[in-house]
Amino acid sequence: MKKLICFDLDGTLTPFSTWEAFNTRLGISPEDDYRLFSQYKEGTLDYKAWIIELVRLYKENGVITKKDIEDTANDIVIRPEAEAAIADAKEKGYHVIMISGSIDAMAKPLAATLKIGEWFATNKAVFNDNDELIDIEDGGHEREAKLLLLKEFCIKNDYELSDVITVADGGNDMELFQHTKGIVLGDSKELKPLAWKQIDTLSELKDLL
Repeated sequence: MKKLICFDLDGTLTPFSTWEAFNTRLGISPEDDYRLFSQYKEGTLDYKAWIIELVRLYKENGVITKKDIEDTANDIVIRPEAEAAIADAKEKGYHVIMISGSIDAMAKPLAATLKIGEWFATNKAVFNDNDELIDIEDGGHEREAKLLLLKEFCIKNDYELSDVITVADGGNDMELFQHTKGIVLGDSKELKPLAWKQIDTLSELKDLL
């Protein structure tokens, strides 16, 4: 049987949200960040409107370039056990991919650092000819968007979705956990009821593969 393992990025391979780091670097105050997130969670702001408002705030704070985003990504802390967990999965014959609810311009350099050759992000940064950020194209709600990306990958590469192992920590992976063998990192109340296994650190993953 072909073996595929899919890692989440934010909170799984990194201890913190890359979105939060991205917003801070691009001049959004913690207050504005929390306000928008709260409105989204309460249902008074849908996902697309949330992204539109973020882009508006980015532009208010000046020009943002591709290099600014890459520099932000290079400052992101990786979990110390992440690289070893990925290397172990590869040694055991797993095809390793990453699917993130972050922005592709952030996910790409982090995937390179982690030596993950195939990665996907639900949001795409759009730049002009001067490499200045002009928009962010979202793929819809992250839960559904991540599942769609994985389904498309499985179809193209002849994997059974139900055999895929997914390693994640948060609520935007609920749809993935409903269709794959989910390993929850930590004690997410949303993911634990759907999880195949639970781990406290990525170093425990080697005993489950």
